[in-house]
Amino acid sequence: MKLSPYKLMLAGMFVYATLFVGLRHRPMDFTTYYMAGQWLRTGGDLYQLGGPHLAFCYPPFAAWLCAPLTLAPLPLAQWFWAALQGVSLVLVVHFAARLSRCEWEPLTPAQRRWFFAAVALMSARHLNAPLESSQTDLMITAMCLGGVLWLQEASTRTWAGVPLAAAVGMKAAPLLFLPFLARWRQWRALVVTCAAVVALNVLPSTQFPSATGRLHALQWLDSMARPAVQAGPAAERTGVWRADEEYNQSLGGLLSRLFIKGCYSADALLMRLEPRWMKMIFVVSGLGLMACAMLARRGRWYGLSAAPLTPTGYDAAVVMVLLLLFSPKTSKAHYCSMLLPILLLTARAVRTPKHWASILWFVVAIAIGLLTKGVVGSRPCNTLMDYGYLVWFALFVLAYLWFQRDPEESATPTR
Repeated sequence: MKLSPYKLMLAGMFVYATLFVGLRHRPMDFTTYYMAGQWLRTGGDLYQLGGPHLAFCYPPFAAWLCAPLTLAPLPLAQWFWAALQGVSLVLVVHFAARLSRCEWEPLTPAQRRWFFAAVALMSARHLNAPLESSQTDLMITAMCLGGVLWLQEASTRTWAGVPLAAAVGMKAAPLLFLPFLARWRQWRALVVTCAAVVALNVLPSTQFPSATGRLHALQWLDSMARPAVQAGPAAERTGVWRADEEYNQSLGGLLSRLFIKGCYSADALLMRLEPRWMKMIFVVSGLGLMACAMLARRGRWYGLSAAPLTPTGYDAAVVMVLLLLFSPKTSKAHYCSMLLPILLLTARAVRTPKHWASILWFVVAIAIGLLTKGVVGSRPCNTLMDYGYLVWFALFVLAYLWFQRDPEESATPTR
């Protein structure tokens, strides 16, 4: 049977990701997940995990998923994890390609060659970052994109909340999908998502009760979620996530560095403000971004109609960008979720390569994709990260997405 170039590419990505992760010497993040799975199985307190390992700060469902891996020695478990990373990379690419096919399928063969070359330059670094640290971001992105694809099919629309809830169970940030499910009038999926989030995070305590008898989910709320919310991005330390670190490329991290404390000095990069004013800036800017995203759809303003809406690739791309901006801590690995916006906007730009907006997109997106320490040097790259160049790129992409219109065939309402 002859394999298509697309399937060969996906197979190559799986092999690359599996070998890249499997051959790494004890990646720190996976070691933390592995230790969390061990602590869960033995009834320990997940959120006191520290010492030589990174603190485990995710919901208990994430530790429950890793618990079966602890039945194998760490080196063997790392290879299982590597295979999961390979599958996740393939799913992210495949799901993003399906959600953006309304843009790239009409391209001519010559245009497609330029399209794939540009996408590779823009996104290779973002897709490789979670493999370098063995984080769960590819898995979470695959679940989010898969949930949106289920929303597009009448037969799976109700159960789209299951993959979205699994993403929330691994990291709380995808809770941002809940207001958008309500905005799209996908009420059944919203109910399923809420119920599944509760069930998946209670499940670990039913199978592996803690020594104190308290639900692991409640321990997570007390130890991780509540302190982070109370401190907020206005504080010099956002809970346990330390928002002022130079590699925190979220909106809260950037604002903290601009107005509270820079990474390499005791002074704020722009001007020093009181934490309460800093928090007000974050809340106002965040609410403004959410209001635009909730009221504007693909460059068109629309009213609060009662008819349900089928989310398209552009709708999903807006939410994925907002996840990066609103996360308590966003590292380079989280930017693998930018693949879908990059596919959509690059395909649109390839069709009008001489338009000023297309030229601007190519220059900015390719430059961001190549801004690595190996290309520009460690010190310049750290300075750029300090000033949040990835955050500004995410805002730039968000603005482009808002002003793009979907092809007519993909803007159909739910029946």
